[in-house]
Amino acid sequence: MVHADVRLTWSQVEEQSRRIAKALLVNGVSRGDNVAVWMPNHPTWLLLWLAAVQIGAVIVPLNTRYTAAEASYILAKSEAAMLFMEASFLGRDFPAMFREICPDWNGERSLGLPHLRSVVLIDGEEIGLSAFADFLNSADDVTDLELDTAALSVRADDTVIIVFTSGTTGFPKGVMHSHNALRMMAEVTMWLSIGPDDRILGHLPLFHVSGIFSSFLPALISGGALIQLDKWDATEALRLVSTEGVTVLSGIPTHFIDLLKHPRLCDFDTATLRIGWIGGSTIPSSIVTGSRDALGMQALLPVYGMSETTSTTTLGRPSDPIDSLMAGKGLPLGGYEVVVVDPRLREPLPMGTEGEIAVRGYTVMKGYYGDPESTRAVLSDEGWFYTGDLGVFDERGYLSITGRLSDKFIVGGNNVHPADIEHVLLACPGVKVAHVVARPDNRLGEVAVAFVERVPGIVLTAADVLAHCRSHLASFKVPRDVVFVDTWPTTPTGKVERFRLRQSAIELALHELTSVTAPPKEGNSDANQ
Repeated sequence: MVHADVRLTWSQVEEQSRRIAKALLVNGVSRGDNVAVWMPNHPTWLLLWLAAVQIGAVIVPLNTRYTAAEASYILAKSEAAMLFMEASFLGRDFPAMFREICPDWNGERSLGLPHLRSVVLIDGEEIGLSAFADFLNSADDVTDLELDTAALSVRADDTVIIVFTSGTTGFPKGVMHSHNALRMMAEVTMWLSIGPDDRILGHLPLFHVSGIFSSFLPALISGGALIQLDKWDATEALRLVSTEGVTVLSGIPTHFIDLLKHPRLCDFDTATLRIGWIGGSTIPSSIVTGSRDALGMQALLPVYGMSETTSTTTLGRPSDPIDSLMAGKGLPLGGYEVVVVDPRLREPLPMGTEGEIAVRGYTVMKGYYGDPESTRAVLSDEGWFYTGDLGVFDERGYLSITGRLSDKFIVGGNNVHPADIEHVLLACPGVKVAHVVARPDNRLGEVAVAFVERVPGIVLTAADVLAHCRSHLASFKVPRDVVFVDTWPTTPTGKVERFRLRQSAIELALHELTSVTAPPKEGNSDANQ
């Protein structure tokens, strides 16, 4: 693992993760307990995960862009027993947000989060929060034999991580994955021919399945190196590619657009780049050709997957023709089943017919944590996971993704559901009705557009609405445009026709009419940070 001035061999990773595992045991964490991590990409994040799985505990990642309200929901829903957090990142004061979440925290308990027993601050000191150094020192009270005995209770189907995603409803759901994640990523590792000499750029956030599964696990499995980046920065990414000899570079279209349009791209040596995958939204053909011609990559393979399927369901082959790669087509990696079914009857459809994509096998999640109703809605008794995505198989067995059954959309690689934003908009003083749709964006793939009907007689500006959203939502959820309306396009039964709102959003963006554009919240990018 490489991060700034930290360089760890795999032997050191094993040694340090075992020490953390001992400290977890001293602090009362055991098999089945949930441990929340609220921090950016850093070796400590991964050491915590490796330590937790050794004793059967479960890591719950928190998005570093979450507001206090969003983080509070995850901490409560996950029933986290411990929380590890950074002092600050991207201008966010995490201890201050925690005090907002738990104003009654006395160092041991809070009525708001009754399961939480300990909060550890990775760097710095705060009253009521344990210092990471003190946490580590407590490991001296546990012997190697005691740790090894605790490890003997761990089973292959134990949950190792709960990744929260908005999925297809407005409330985040905790996707549970077991040690089968290793099997899925072993397939990806072999598919990409990743070996011990490869060096993977780890810029994808570890709170996202693409970072924790598709970037880190191939490095762990192959014995290669993970070159970590706290946040996406195209210049720093190119510098690391050049100085660290990165061979595997993956991401969403936004990442590759930033690299290919970098004004000093030619100043960096990218000769070591070999292969990678791209996913998250529609893939511009210029990226596929640019990765080859400008970055020198042998292949950039389209991937289709989601949190519920360990991030990978289909993947293109390095030998695929360029038109297949540009079309985003891919094959199942093997050992699990992928079919296209009638969305209503859930019966298999013939080749060439569009339908809902369903997956069954080791790649599928165990279910949603503490949410059996949502689990039953998408996971059948026979083990089929119904993705809510639309696709079609061609005569070669390649799957094309054609759309989504739900209204969910993807902003810079982050799943967003309109209900998340609409709930916040309706809490804004002066908002009577609000509906959110997506419009295309050249860099982020899609962005949110809010259509708002004001309360009669109330003065409300787009700036007011955006300020309200910024204070209650992660930046990638904040609408880029606000459009005020007095009437809504509806069906004969009175239901708002979202497709007409989407058309209006696209037309307004194209003609730069009366909508108000919201600049990105951070200086760099919303791309999966």
